[in-house]
Amino acid sequence: MENVTEKKEINGGVLVPIITPVDENENVDEKAFRAVIRHCIDAGAHGIFAGGSAGMGPLLADDQWQRAMEIAKDETEGRAGLAGGVIATSTRRALEKIDILKRLDFPSMVVTPTYYISLKTEKEMLSHFSACREATDMQMITYNIPGCVQSTIPVSVIEYMAEKGWTDLIKESSGDRDYFLKVLGVCQRLSIGVMQGNEPDIEWGLRIGAAGIVPVCANYEPEAFVAAVNAATQEDFQQLSELQEHISSVREVLLLGEDKNWIAGIMYGLSTLGMGIGRPVRPIQELTEDQKKPIDRLKNFSKVY
Repeated sequence: MENVTEKKEINGGVLVPIITPVDENENVDEKAFRAVIRHCIDAGAHGIFAGGSAGMGPLLADDQWQRAMEIAKDETEGRAGLAGGVIATSTRRALEKIDILKRLDFPSMVVTPTYYISLKTEKEMLSHFSACREATDMQMITYNIPGCVQSTIPVSVIEYMAEKGWTDLIKESSGDRDYFLKVLGVCQRLSIGVMQGNEPDIEWGLRIGAAGIVPVCANYEPEAFVAAVNAATQEDFQQLSELQEHISSVREVLLLGEDKNWIAGIMYGLSTLGMGIGRPVRPIQELTEDQKKPIDRLKNFSKVY
């Protein structure tokens, strides 16, 4: 498992998909956003992923997405790796986001397949990723998240992109272990890292050779996830197992058992730590008082790291 390079490109470790706190008018809450970023970096996170799913990247108004990127760049500068989310409904829209990241001098971008009209063929996938690759020389992290974009990047497409040098890191969040193993096998042969983005599989992923993790609950408790990566590096698998159990317990509470919208849960969790008002953008609903109570109690949860 490698740390962030001198150029602050992301090679592994803990990449936090940072939330984007917003105010009552759904504008970025700059004070809270900076506080969350500092909270994670101070705990030892290797990188910050801004404007992803947890960051409500596709949900923010365009001007607020850009403002979030500006703040993330300023707050992260020189302290950790930084990637901006390129998650869009079309290639042209993706390229517009890339242009903004280029102007801000982001070192890395995280690119998903386009969504809403889901991609059906390898040709469509390659057309999109090749256009994104040609638009910039910044590091391109390829992001597989079928639960949100409704398409899975074929292993053959990942292999082609890796062989061509388009991408040097994969964020894999499908929760499909068979798929993860296939991607990992291809990427290890080509010296490409794979990041485990499914929190219940952190221990499993790190044990079999994942380069790192991309855990949403690291927004709330980054120390536990940094400890998990350190335990894996040191081959302290007893500690890693204990941390996985702890992480899974925290996740069950913060993400509401995934029965409700998990974004509302993680945002409220950060608000209990004094970061933001805990309200997502519409139409996502904020938590009810009953839903808030278990999260309120999390601050007293015993830690095992």
